Parts: sequence; C-alpha cells; structure tokens
Amino acid sequence: MGDTLEMHEHAEAAAHGGRRHTALLIAVLAAGLAFCEQGAQHAETRMSQSAVSAADVWAEYQAKSTRANETKDLAQIAALLPANAAGDAAALQARFSADIARFETDPRSGKQALADQARRLEETRDAARERLEAFDNAASALQLGIVLTTASVITGSLMLVWGGALLGLAGGVLAVLGLLAPGIAAL
Repeated sequence: MGDTLEMHEHAEAAAHGGRRHTALLIAVLAAGLAFCEQGAQHAETRMSQSAVSAADVWAEYQAKSTRANETKDLAQIAALLPANAAGDAAALQARFSADIARFETDPRSGKQALADQARRLEETRDAARERLEAFDNAASALQLGIVLTTASVITGSLMLVWGGALLGLAGGVLAVLGLLAPGIAAL
C-alpha cells in the first residue's frame, strides 16, 4: 500500500510540474504573439503612409503633366501671333520652352524625378505589405499554438502540448523571417 501511495504522489508531482511547463509555454507563445502583433501594426502603419505618399506624388506628377501640356498648347498659340509681334512671340516661345523643360527634367520636381520618387514609395509600401502578411501568418501560428497548449491543460494530452510547441516554433520562424526576409514568410 505504501508503494501505491508513493507512486500516486510521484504521478501527482509530475502532473503538477507538467502544468507549470505548459503554463510557461503558453506565456512564451503569448509573448511571441504580442511581438508579432506589434510588428504587424508597425508594418500596417508604414504601408498606409507609403501608399498615401505615393498617391500624393503621382498626383503631383499628373499636375506637372497637365501644366506641361497646357504650356505646349500655349507655345503653339504663340507661334500663330502676327508677324509684327514676332519679337514677343519669340520671347513667349523661349519662356514656354524653358517651362516645358523644367516640368519634364527638373532634378527635384520634374516628372521623371517625381515618377522615381513615387516608385520608391510604392516599393516601400509593397515591402511593408509583405512584412504585415508575414507577421499575420506568425501571429496565426502562435494563436493556434496557444489554443492547443491550453487545451492540453484541460485534457492532459501530451500530443497537444507538442502540437502547440511546434506551432509556436513555426510562428517564431515566421516572425524572424518577417524581420529578415518578409517575402518568404508572406505566404
């Protein structure tokens, strides 16, 4: 009878220790989930900011295109001025040509510079979207790991603990990839 009581005490101690380890695993998974949610929030903010900025730059590009086309039309009208105003027409033509060149080629605000800037912003937006998807995937794996590990406490199933741990590991790998190589983790 003493042996049975001793075995029961050992089994109870092991179960209690197992619950502590499971609780610790749940805490680690929850901390990883918080990290992933924060990373996803930052990525979403960057994605929104870049999308708005790119749209603003493309709007400025469109305005420059409109102004350049209007200036070209005005230059054609100036060419039709009567011969006695030829000096005025030549001055207008020169001014319009300079304006057209500035709209097209100004290194800071010309159409090409604006298009390049907008494309860079779009690349930043796309990279942030990939990072957001990577962190969302990591968060999903961690959430499922927490669910399985919590269920293992109720059922006492070691398989659920291992399943939760594996999903947590997968979530951790996806989170690290979200930082280092988001394109890979954005499934």
